Amino acid sequence: MLLRDSDIDSLNNQLATLSNENQSHHNKLQLVLEQFRNVLEDYSSLKSDYEEVKEGREKYKKQARGQERNPFVLVLVDGDGYLFKEHFIKAGSDGGINAARELSDSVRELMHSTMGAEADRCRIMVRVYANILGLSKVLARNGMVGHEARSLSPFSSAFNRAQDLFDFVDAAEKKEGSDFKIRGTVD
Repeated sequence: MLLRDSDIDSLNNQLATLSNENQSHHNKLQLVLEQFRNVLEDYSSLKSDYEEVKEGREKYKKQARGQERNPFVLVLVDGDGYLFKEHFIKAGSDGGINAARELSDSVRELMHSTMGAEADRCRIMVRVYANILGLSKVLARNGMVGHEARSLSPFSSAFNRAQDLFDFVDAAEKKEGSDFKIRGTVD
């Protein structure tokens, strides 16, 4: 029994339809597989990031447990953006010592108001970052220090000596040097 031309055409059409549907199904399956691959890659990346964060958190917890015996409060000051009281700066070395003491007392008072008795266990660490040369020039123009190149140095040196964890750091003449140093300390 031979097939008629219309039967052959019908079978060809059915085969073409089936082939098109199969190709469409194949394309959809490939798309889903590609999306699944992307999800797996994203998952792997997130898992890696999570492991790093988890490791960092565990490291921080260990450090924090170690610091429970010797906790401290860190105060960072942009010395280019915040000036000490004029009478401290004009007093040179004595002003540096008195500024450090007043800052320490103020921070301790703030700590007591927020932490209560726990504040007594904490040490205070202060880092003041400033462009000493540039700040000296500005203060000299305002008549607060002499006209020497680093006329703020006696104040900053005495500030450093006044408290064991207090440092007045020269952030150099770089623009935004103090901000750079502060960000580096926090990061």
